[in-house]
Amino acid sequence: MHRVSKCVVAVALCAASALGAQSAPPAPPVAPPPPVVFAYLVAGDTTAFEVVRGEPDMVRGVFIVPNQLRIHWDQELMQGVPGSLMLGYFPVDAPAEARPNREVDYVRRADSVVVTARDPRSSQSVVRPSRIGAVPVFSSSMTHLASVAYYAVQQRLRTIPLFLSASGKTVDAAVQVFGDEIWITADGLVLQTVWNDGVLVEMRVPSQELVVKRVMTLPPAL
Repeated sequence: MHRVSKCVVAVALCAASALGAQSAPPAPPVAPPPPVVFAYLVAGDTTAFEVVRGEPDMVRGVFIVPNQLRIHWDQELMQGVPGSLMLGYFPVDAPAEARPNREVDYVRRADSVVVTARDPRSSQSVVRPSRIGAVPVFSSSMTHLASVAYYAVQQRLRTIPLFLSASGKTVDAAVQVFGDEIWITADGLVLQTVWNDGVLVEMRVPSQELVVKRVMTLPPAL
């Protein structure tokens, strides 16, 4: 597990071949990798889907509960380090160009997180006490939590502080490695993630009978 997962994109940098040599023509832009789709199954029944795409400075996800809602989440990457988090809430049938009904931003500061909630009629910010280095996470997304666990392993961290979007609490998450599996325990939830050469394959939350698996595509109805 030495490559960054699909949730993070590595960018290669090219140097000049020799001092005084002519500048090489600019390289064509590198196309981002295709999005990765996950299905959430509780006791065998599909309850949600998630689509995740990695970019050089951002991880983007869409969490879909069929016939209920669609939540977009974007997390900044600062030289690979997870940073501030943005959530956008949409009706499940909203067109791609639609604005969210509600947005919530989680912006890290030294020892706090500034939470700003906006809707078409109002905007309100509140400062929540946190901890230096705490990573805001979208509490509903197991793939988001898995990517943070992978980052912690790369940094050789046994614990990592997380700011939970659902509760506004900061908790220490324990991270353990068992062969190709990374387990992360946060606020009583144990998430078991399975990787194949740096690629996220499957996630399990035994206490909730939840299994999250990679699938080829979203169902046509979505």
